[in-house]
Amino acid sequence: MENNDSNIDWSILRGSIIFLILCLVICSGLIGGSYYFNDSQNRELKRNKAIFTSISRKYLDVDQEEKLVQDFYPQFVKLYNKGIIGREQRLNWIEALRQSGEQIKLPALRYSINSQQEYTPGFDINYQGYKLYRSTMELNLGLLHEGDLFKLLNYINKNANGTYTISECSFELDGIEIKYDKNHTNISAKCMLHWITIDLDDDRRIEIG
Repeated sequence: MENNDSNIDWSILRGSIIFLILCLVICSGLIGGSYYFNDSQNRELKRNKAIFTSISRKYLDVDQEEKLVQDFYPQFVKLYNKGIIGREQRLNWIEALRQSGEQIKLPALRYSINSQQEYTPGFDINYQGYKLYRSTMELNLGLLHEGDLFKLLNYINKNANGTYTISECSFELDGIEIKYDKNHTNISAKCMLHWITIDLDDDRRIEIG
């Protein structure tokens, strides 16, 4: 039997073929749309996750900062009140010297203080927005004996606000004979004290109300 394509009635199949093509087009559109929708959802998920991570990090940072404030702010205030942070407390130093001279009954006590200057130590340090400042105080003392100097420094350590270093001290006997008179100077001493304070590195000053 001879097969002849011309005998096929295409009018019958045309509707089915069109329907099949439409189904393929629709399926392709649905598949493409599902991929697009899935990709869009993934991008949205990643964006929301990034936002959540950022907010969580900020919350943790705030929580950490609050903890740091709770842990270290009282110490900061203590250092401020002690004259180590913020403005130098010259009047307090002078008063501590005056009281120590009266307590120890030094035969002579004279002092001078130079203007405050920026100080750079001989070692590396990360200031992070702060600067060290130094004020040099020269002491000229009349001592009954060398122990008076240690009593003076000990009194200053306990009563003066701030911290200092001693760069040098020189001693000189006044006469040959030692006199055990509280008003007599047996030893003359000259010492250089450097009062160190920490403050901001610009024109502002640390102030705590």
